[in-house]
Amino acid sequence: MKAFVQELTSRVLAGGTITAAEALRLSSIQDSPTIDLLLSSAHEITTRFRPSQADLCSLVNAKSYLCSEDCGFCSQSSHYKTGVKRYPLMSPEAILEEAKKSEANGVQSFCVVTSGETLNDAEFEQVLATFRLLSEKTHLRLDGSLGNLTTEQIRKLRAAGMRRFNHNLQCSREFYPEIVSTHTYDERMETLKFLKENGVEVCSGGIFGMGETAEDRIRLAFELVSYELHCLPINVLNPRPGTPLEGRSAISPEEIVKTIAIFRFIHPRANIKLAGGRELNLGVYFQEKALRGGANGFVVGGYLTTAGNPLQEDIGMLLRSGFSLGNAPEHNPCPTGCGQSQ
Repeated sequence: MKAFVQELTSRVLAGGTITAAEALRLSSIQDSPTIDLLLSSAHEITTRFRPSQADLCSLVNAKSYLCSEDCGFCSQSSHYKTGVKRYPLMSPEAILEEAKKSEANGVQSFCVVTSGETLNDAEFEQVLATFRLLSEKTHLRLDGSLGNLTTEQIRKLRAAGMRRFNHNLQCSREFYPEIVSTHTYDERMETLKFLKENGVEVCSGGIFGMGETAEDRIRLAFELVSYELHCLPINVLNPRPGTPLEGRSAISPEEIVKTIAIFRFIHPRANIKLAGGRELNLGVYFQEKALRGGANGFVVGGYLTTAGNPLQEDIGMLLRSGFSLGNAPEHNPCPTGCGQSQ
């Protein structure tokens, strides 16, 4: 099996690809020495195709608990009684305040997230004003996760400063009906296709540990290949009280880390970011293993309805894993940035 891992590593490093059958064979690895080889090989692929600076992103939950969809993992679905705070779309000024906090902490990307399938006309105009204000008052790379959009809305958002859009597939096509009934897998894929065709950078990933199989996770990775992802967030289920997945058993951290490494073989050029649930499911030790085994960034500062690590802890993990941090002030000895890239 070690020779097989080395063969695939050489192929990917040379610009080639691996097949679904080969990825499934990698997922069957169980012995620690070969898993360690898989992780180190994934890290070698990361360093070949991605810069050494860690990719950091933060987000703001700009409109909360106002979603009519029934995603079984989500505490913002109006189908479930989860106790999450409900509020309408935040003002541009309030979102700017959150964005400035992220920028002051050295974060490069900031994502405005709204719950629900679509924005109404008034909300969309308010979101446009928000992106214009963020573009004017910050140097952040601006992302959105705003539900379904029209071509004209995308054009306006790009003109206002949005460069990337998040729309997670969440899981494989085969497992999807176990999680969602109010929209189809094809609808989500159509949105990703729509974004790509309109020149928007695509951010899409999924959630591990919802009850899917290892094969489901590999299928998800290959579903995403055609969209040429700029960013691939890996979430791990943090079961929320009141949701259908509240009592779901955790996936092992070893399995999570191994799967992230395989995702790197399939997506050698994407920014693979550890996102929601990483703290609960991986702890510091396995987060660092993932950073040395295919991942190259974090979503920091908390998630839609759950808190994250203290930023200093995340920065420490990144530095110990060999990543640089650009303009992060906490670890930058030069207050002006010393010419480091943003």
